[in-house]
Amino acid sequence: MDEDSAGFGELLQQAEQLTADIDGNTDLPRVQRNLKQILEEGQQLWSRTAQLSAKDTTDVKASILLGSQGFDLPKVSKKLESLSAVKSFEPIEPIHETDIDSFLRNERENALLSVIQESTKTTLREADDFYWQVMSSDWQREKQRILNSLLGSSNEVMDVSVAQETTVFPVDMKTRSAMSATEVAYAREVYLYNEQVVLGGLRPNLAERFKVLAKEGNDRGAADLWDMVCALLDAPRRGVERDEAFNAGFVRQARRYLERSYCRYMRMIVQGNLEQASMGGVPGTLNLVTSFLNVKAPVVASASEGCTVLGQPVWALVYLCLRCGDLDAAAEVCRRAGAMAGELAPLLEECAASEDRRLGPSSENKVRLQYTRSGGSASGDPFKQAVFCVLGRCDVAQDHAQVATTVEDYLWLHLCQVHTEELQVQEPQDWLTLSRLQRILLEDHGESHFDAQNQPFLYFQVLFLTAQFEAAIEFLSRYEPLRCHAVHVALVLYEAGLVTPPHSVQAGLVSKAPDGGPPRLNLARLVTSYTRKFEATDPREALNYFYFLRKLKGVHGENLFVACVSELVLETREFDALLGKMERDGCRRPGAVDRFQADTHRIVEAVAGDCEKRGLYEDAVRLLDLCGKHDEAVRLLNRLLGQQVPLPSGPAWERLHSLAVELAERYRSHGTNASADATSALYLLLDLGLFFLQARQGQAVLALETMRKLQIIPFDPSEVEASARALPQRSEEVRRILADVLLAVMNLLYSRYKELKGGERDEERKRLKLQAQAILEYAGMIPYRMPGDTNARLVQMEVLMS
Repeated sequence: MDEDSAGFGELLQQAEQLTADIDGNTDLPRVQRNLKQILEEGQQLWSRTAQLSAKDTTDVKASILLGSQGFDLPKVSKKLESLSAVKSFEPIEPIHETDIDSFLRNERENALLSVIQESTKTTLREADDFYWQVMSSDWQREKQRILNSLLGSSNEVMDVSVAQETTVFPVDMKTRSAMSATEVAYAREVYLYNEQVVLGGLRPNLAERFKVLAKEGNDRGAADLWDMVCALLDAPRRGVERDEAFNAGFVRQARRYLERSYCRYMRMIVQGNLEQASMGGVPGTLNLVTSFLNVKAPVVASASEGCTVLGQPVWALVYLCLRCGDLDAAAEVCRRAGAMAGELAPLLEECAASEDRRLGPSSENKVRLQYTRSGGSASGDPFKQAVFCVLGRCDVAQDHAQVATTVEDYLWLHLCQVHTEELQVQEPQDWLTLSRLQRILLEDHGESHFDAQNQPFLYFQVLFLTAQFEAAIEFLSRYEPLRCHAVHVALVLYEAGLVTPPHSVQAGLVSKAPDGGPPRLNLARLVTSYTRKFEATDPREALNYFYFLRKLKGVHGENLFVACVSELVLETREFDALLGKMERDGCRRPGAVDRFQADTHRIVEAVAGDCEKRGLYEDAVRLLDLCGKHDEAVRLLNRLLGQQVPLPSGPAWERLHSLAVELAERYRSHGTNASADATSALYLLLDLGLFFLQARQGQAVLALETMRKLQIIPFDPSEVEASARALPQRSEEVRRILADVLLAVMNLLYSRYKELKGGERDEERKRLKLQAQAILEYAGMIPYRMPGDTNARLVQMEVLMS
C-alpha cells in the first residue's frame, strides 16, 4: 500500500512539473478535460494513428517500387484520382472559351473519345453482320440439302400422296460401299465415258452403253426404257426455246419407235402361234399383219362393212399396216380393195413420199371432208374411223377405245394427229398441238389415270414420248429403286442438249421459265442428291458425276464442278485421295481430280478458300501449299502459330508444329515462292516455340541461350535502342506475342537469379540484374502497348532481383 502511494506521489509531482513548464513557456489558453474526455480523445487519436500507419506503410512500399524507376508517386496518385471510372464513353464537360489551353485540350479529348466510340460501334456492327452472314450461309447450305432430299418439283416439293416403297440396297461389306449393283454398273460406264471425253476426239454413245448395260442386267423395264431413249436421241437438238423443227422431228421419231415396237410385238405373237398364224408367202408387213389377224382377230372387225382382202377385213388391214408404219403396204391393201378403199391409195402414196410422212393441206382437207360426209364417229367400222382420223388429223377428241386398246396405241394415234406448228390465233377445237397433248396427259389425266404408282415405267414412257423429259425424270426420281435410271437418263439428255438447266441452281428440280419457255431441269440438284447416298464411301464415283456439271455456274457465279468437289472434299475429308498430296521431296502426288485434266490448282485453291471460310485453317494451309500458293500458306500458318506458341503444349500445337516443320524443311531444301518476310517469320516462330518449350521444361540456361541467338530482345543496356528500332520490322505475329516473350525471359532471369547464391557468384547475379534492367528499359521504349499488367509484373520481378 505504501509502495502504491509512493508511485502516485511521483506521478503527481511529474504532472505538476509539466504544468509549470507549459505555463512558463507559452501563453496558450488552458483546456480543462476530465478523465472520460481524455480517454475518448486518446482512443480517437490511437485509431487514427493506426490507420495512417498502415496506409503510410503501403505508400512507402509503393514509393520504393516506383521511385526506383523514376515515377513520382504523389503526382501519379493525383492523376489516377482525376480519371473517371465511368464504363461508357461520355463527352467531357465543356469549359469556358476564354481558357484557350483548356479548351483545346478538351476538344482534342472529345474528338478522341468520339473516334473511339464510333470505332467500337463499327466493330460491333461488322462482327454482328459477319455472324449473320455465316448463319445465313450455313442455313442456305442446310436448306439446299433438305430440298435435295425431298426431290420434288418446284410446285410439289412436299407432295407425299404417292406411297413409296422402302428399298434396301445390298451393300458389299468387303468394300463397305453404299452403292447397289446397278449403281456400280452405271458408275463404271460413267467413268469410262468421262475418260474418253477427257482424252478428246469422238465421244462414245453414252445411251448405247447404258442400253447394253440394262440388257446384261436382265431388267426388262430398264432395257425397254433405254431402247426408247436411244431411239429418240436422233431427234434434232433444241435450244433454249422449243421450236417447230424440234417438235416435228421428235414426234416423227416417237411415232417410228412405237411403230417398230408394235412390229416386234406382232412378230412375237405370230412366232408363238405359227400353226394358227398360217404364215407364208412373200415376207413383208402385209404378210405379217395377215398372220397376226389369223391369231388375234379383233372382235370389232366382224362388224365392218364386209369387204375383205386376203381373208381379212380391209380397214383392219389398213389400220394395222399404218400402225406398223408401212404406208406402202396400206396403199396396196386399198388398191386390192377396189371401190371400197381405192380412193385412199393415192393419198397413202403421197403420205409415204413426204418427208414428215403426212398429207399436204389440200389432201388432208379432202380426207376431213370425206370423214364428215361418211358420218364421222357414227360410221360403223372403228378401224375405218381410226384410219381417216390418222390421215386427216381430225376428231382429236375421240379416244378410239375399240381400236387403241393399249397406252402405246393411244399415244401413237394421237401423235399421228399432232400439228407441230403453233397457230398465232386461238386453236380450233379440232386441232391437236404437241403442247395441248402434253397438257392432256400430264395435267388432265395425270398419274392416277395411268396407274403410275404400279406402272412407273409406263408413265415415264407416256411423258417421254411426248417430249416431257423434265416431268418424266422428276417422276421417276421419286422412286428410290428407279432413281439411278432417272439420273442417267438426265445425263444422257443433257449431253445431247435435250434438257436445259435453270438460271439458278437453287431452283426446284423442275421449274418453268418466267417468259413461258419450256420447263427446265435442275441437273445439279438431281446429281448431288443422287451422289449424297454414296459420296462418303465412294467419293471417286461421285467425282465422276460432278464432272457433268463443269459447264454450269453456282449461286455466286462459281464453277459448279469446282464447288461440288470442294463440298465433297470437306464432307469426306479425303484430301489426299481426291486432291493429291505434296511429298517431302517437293513432288506432288496426283489425286482423283487430276484425271480430268482440268486446272487442278484452281480447284485446290477454291477448296482451300472454303476451308478458310469454315475455320478449317490447318486444312487450308495444306491445300494452299498444294496448289503452289506458298506465300498465302505461310502467312496463314504464321497466324496460327502466333496463337499457339505461348500456350502450353497440346494436340493443336503438336499438329501445327509438325506442319510448320514439314513446310519449313521443304521450302529450305527445294525453294519456295513465298516472300522472304513470311518465311523468316515462320522460322522465327518455330524458334520461339522451341524457346517456350525449353522454358516450360525448366531448362533456363538453354532457353536464355536460345533467346540470345534470336536477337529479338536486348540482354544489354547498350542494345536497347537498336532492338526497339528493329521491332517494327518484325512480323505482326511476333509483335503480338512480345509481351509473353518478355515475361518468359524475365521469369527465367529471376529464377536463375534465385538459384545463384553465395559470394562467389555475385558477378553472375549482377549480370542477370543488368539483363533484367535492359529488358525493363526495352519494354518502356517500344512503341507498343503491352496487354494487361505486363509492365507491372516486369517491374516487380526486376525489383525482387535487387
